[in-house]
Amino acid sequence: MSISRVAVVGAGILGVAAAREVTKRFPDAEITVFDKAENVAAHQSGHTSGIVDSGLGQKPGSAEAKLTRRGLELLIPYMAEAGVPYRECGQLLIAQNTDEAERLEEIFARAKDNEVPGARLLERHEIGAVEPAVRGVLGLFSPHAAIADFSSLTAALASDVRAAGGTFRFGTEVTGFDTMSNEVRLRGRPVPKDDPPAGDGTAAGESDEDDRGVSAAGERGGSGKDAVDDRGSRDDQVHDRDHRDDQVHDRPRTYRGEEGREPVIGIADELRDRFGQQDWFKQAESTLGEWTQKVSDAWANRDGSRSGDSGSRTGGAGSRAGDAPGGSARSEAPVEEVLGTFDIVIVCAGLQTDRLAVSAGFDAEPRIVPFTSDFYRSPATDTEVVRGIIGSVPDPQSPFAETSIVRGLDDGLILGPNTFVALGRESYDRHGFDLADITSTARSKGFWKFAAQTAKTAARGVKPIVSKTAFVDGIRRFVPELDQNDVAPGARGVRAQAMTAEGELIDELTMTRRGRLTVVRSVPKWAATSALAIAEMIVDRAFENAAR
Repeated sequence: MSISRVAVVGAGILGVAAAREVTKRFPDAEITVFDKAENVAAHQSGHTSGIVDSGLGQKPGSAEAKLTRRGLELLIPYMAEAGVPYRECGQLLIAQNTDEAERLEEIFARAKDNEVPGARLLERHEIGAVEPAVRGVLGLFSPHAAIADFSSLTAALASDVRAAGGTFRFGTEVTGFDTMSNEVRLRGRPVPKDDPPAGDGTAAGESDEDDRGVSAAGERGGSGKDAVDDRGSRDDQVHDRDHRDDQVHDRPRTYRGEEGREPVIGIADELRDRFGQQDWFKQAESTLGEWTQKVSDAWANRDGSRSGDSGSRTGGAGSRAGDAPGGSARSEAPVEEVLGTFDIVIVCAGLQTDRLAVSAGFDAEPRIVPFTSDFYRSPATDTEVVRGIIGSVPDPQSPFAETSIVRGLDDGLILGPNTFVALGRESYDRHGFDLADITSTARSKGFWKFAAQTAKTAARGVKPIVSKTAFVDGIRRFVPELDQNDVAPGARGVRAQAMTAEGELIDELTMTRRGRLTVVRSVPKWAATSALAIAEMIVDRAFENAAR
């Protein structure tokens, strides 16, 4: 098979890992990774607690269990060789009542079937030997669980891609695809400098020069594997356009902003109609009202352009609402252009996956529903407070209620996540929102079905959303010695949760393919742990498709 040019859309951990896997299998191919952010791991990959999953609760024999095992086999040696920060610290799940104890015993049975090394149950009197400050009726201990710096891991993988001759085109938003019989044309536009994509700065190991696509030899321009211009050849693009226009029948659809044609002022009424009599809704109604007022004000103050089309941002990183309070108007969006034509294109776009899939002509389902994950931090340095990872017992009826306390790589404590529906797919500012993203969630039938199915357990999560004290009190069930006054807001992440039209969560690896284009639609919950194994499967699928 002759493969000369490969593109990966998305510079998160999976996209970069897939690009690296391509360089290993096809060393002569030219690899280009596109991302609208200015660095790798700008979104999900760079906003986690760093827990490396040991496979405790996965169904034995499932694809996810196999991915976790294979992922660990690849991940741990790689991090050691690359010098990625990593610490084996052990994980302890704690049951607080008989119901949780029964679920914990079921998880232990799965852990044994999955051959998780050293996993064992701890009775009440045994818990203190592992974690002296922890209280509970039953514990499940996995001694080889670990934490890692996934931003640094992504940066290390990116260095491998560059060393193999690959390039990164940051600040470039892919907006559409033309899928032909033996190649794929990418369309997109640069992200204006006055409208930077959301992110928390340059990931470990990245530099401004590297971010702009310098080859491994440090040269710009040239040709072939050793020195590939990160912006591509304009002459080649013009030639491609003239030569291939007769092969293109459907214009690519720009995915940004199509869901933001009207204000989302009805979301509060929809919620009130469905859950108005529920106690948990009454507790959160004041906060919901503030959110609704923000949306209404933003729409009323728009400058006449359709919200979301230009990508202008307001109210914090990742928000798009025209001239809304707290933001500023932005010049007209750059014209879409041809980014290049490739033999293989792999899309690992995380939070924007469903929109890019639609722009490529695929089904809208499964949709991405974003969930905000707030973390808190405590500077506690006493290792007797928490030595490793302390976690609650997962509840299938309340899939976003899991919380943990993690002793981070800097010895501070990370508490969370506090999870709730996000007001923006890339909104990391605590006052940020995005009209198009809120509309997308509100219009999702699957989301409303999921909300109805979990309404009975939602009361556990609503009060902590509006009260840091309530959240910390929940954590202190496990660690009574934790000082409320030491806890402060930490990082915020947004999780891309794939969801069916029936409201079912998709937590396995799923991909959609057409010709030479492969789109990753959903990934397992602990995808970072399994990134290198998932990359193998992605490349298998993508190139199997090409072979046909």
